[in-house]
Amino acid sequence: MPLSPATLPYIVLVESSTNLNDNLLLNFKRPIFQDPRVRRAINLAIDRKGYVQAGRQGGAILGGVMLPKPYGVWGLTEKDLVKLPGMGDAAKNKAEAKKLLAEAGYGPAKPLKLMVSTRASSFFVDLASFIIDQLKQVGIDASLEQVEMGVWHAKLTRRDYEMAVNNTGMGPDDPDANLYENFKCGSPRNYSDFCNPEVDRLIEEQSQTLDPAKRLRLVQELDTRLQLEGARIILGWAQEYYLMWPHVKNLVPHQSAYNYGRMQEVWLDK
Repeated sequence: MPLSPATLPYIVLVESSTNLNDNLLLNFKRPIFQDPRVRRAINLAIDRKGYVQAGRQGGAILGGVMLPKPYGVWGLTEKDLVKLPGMGDAAKNKAEAKKLLAEAGYGPAKPLKLMVSTRASSFFVDLASFIIDQLKQVGIDASLEQVEMGVWHAKLTRRDYEMAVNNTGMGPDDPDANLYENFKCGSPRNYSDFCNPEVDRLIEEQSQTLDPAKRLRLVQELDTRLQLEGARIILGWAQEYYLMWPHVKNLVPHQSAYNYGRMQEVWLDK
């Protein structure tokens, strides 16, 4: 039988977040994505609760650009999250997505055709397959392109893609570490090439704001705005689960996937 608290009641289960979010990249250099109706339709089409269950088998939490509470400090509150595209009633969202696509000139006689690129590994392919199914439910004719891991980031850097299913890791849970790297005009890691001078101004303003409460309001305003504009469509944030024997001591899972695991402070009480 598998190792779990159900089969071994004395086993210790520790639930933790990571600093990794799953997201969709829309290449703003492509004319099709310069139409905000198309971007919003795609955003609405992806059922976020379905993503958690089908894409992450329950191992994710919903959030925006910044890691949500209780794991993060700067993320949107639940009452703000539910207002974002894809968060509410899936049927209503998809109906609105179809309407927007029709207004943009797409429909059964002229479907929107998209190539969805992702890394050639089982997790990404499974997640991309879920996204493609969601898009097809609103009439978007999407196809899958699998890209070898070794050339993935080079492909994104060249902007050699149309739409991509991606995974982005942060350093610390800090707005500057995220916003400047992933959303500022001209940043090499701003893979979608989203660029909005007003957003740039707000990024600078929040970075220079000393009052923590005021800075939090600015960051959450930016978070909402970036999601509504489809700058980088956040699906959710990955979670991790640790099972350990009771005699394992001082193993405290860290948020960061990059600098955790040396375990020099861990000891066995046995």
